[in-house]
Amino acid sequence: MNPDSKIMIIGGHGKVGQSITKELKNYSLILAGRNEEKMKRFIQKEQLKAEICVMDILNIDFALLQNVGWVIVCVDQENTLLVEYCDKNGIDYMDVTANSEYIDKIHKLELKRTSKILLGIGLAPGLTNLLAEKFVQMYPTEKYIDIQLILGMGEKHGDAAIKWTLDNFTKNYNHRIHGYMKPFSKKNKMESMQKRFYSFNFNFVDQHMLNNKYKDKIFTTYLGFDQSIITVFLYWANRLGLLRLLRYKKIYNMAERLLRNPKIGSDIFIVSIQSGKKSLYAWGHDEGRFTGLIAAESAKRMADPTLKKGIMEISDILNIEDIVNNDLFQLTFKR
Repeated sequence: MNPDSKIMIIGGHGKVGQSITKELKNYSLILAGRNEEKMKRFIQKEQLKAEICVMDILNIDFALLQNVGWVIVCVDQENTLLVEYCDKNGIDYMDVTANSEYIDKIHKLELKRTSKILLGIGLAPGLTNLLAEKFVQMYPTEKYIDIQLILGMGEKHGDAAIKWTLDNFTKNYNHRIHGYMKPFSKKNKMESMQKRFYSFNFNFVDQHMLNNKYKDKIFTTYLGFDQSIITVFLYWANRLGLLRLLRYKKIYNMAERLLRNPKIGSDIFIVSIQSGKKSLYAWGHDEGRFTGLIAAESAKRMADPTLKKGIMEISDILNIEDIVNNDLFQLTFKR
């Protein structure tokens, strides 16, 4: 990445965005978002040198992107106008969204390929994709591959992550092989760190990206929590139709508050890739920080002039060894 290029980080003062911003502090940064005061407080607290740009991601004034060479987006969007603008104007673009519908929209665009567009950055998608790629290299004949993600109930997740998770508990989704699926209806389990964890299918975009890439394989992603009693409770709540209550604003807001201020659990995350008795595992702590670190490392590597322009994914610039061998990530890997 050219240190003279201005990097606009939209949502750079949020949970994940803060880690990205701090890792890129030696570059010319512009923090963009709706809340000017929050951005100012964050910059002052961390003693960062960065410009501030008040921007609504849902109604962008593209004049604000003049002299910007890179855009990193840490918030969810409803349309593809920003990525289309970046593509037309040679502005490199990176998105940490886990929204499968949004990533699918980008893949369907007729892009000019004048810039690099990096998607699928973070934990899931991101780390899960890298582990799955490694698994395929090690066991190329395996067809049915399960991705299991265990999240710590004790971590204080950002608002965007909480909203995305709650929203997807009530949304059915389409899987290339299994067809139309209801979240938390298909059960799985894993053994790790001398404990058994339960998990259930969930609409993480990594499975869709991998199913499109490997037409001869079937990837399915499952979600669970470090407190198994919570995972099982959510399964039965779903079976009994109680999760539909999240459609009511008061219930939704109450669930948001509980997740924003957790009382039990740890900040661990565990990822496993399994097919029969074959498996790979990785675990670490503080998913928000990890996502920010992997996004920042990805942004730095996008400066490579030999990289193709157009849509890329994390495996085009990183592999699992790059993460495991970097002490900054504090990731443990087990075959």
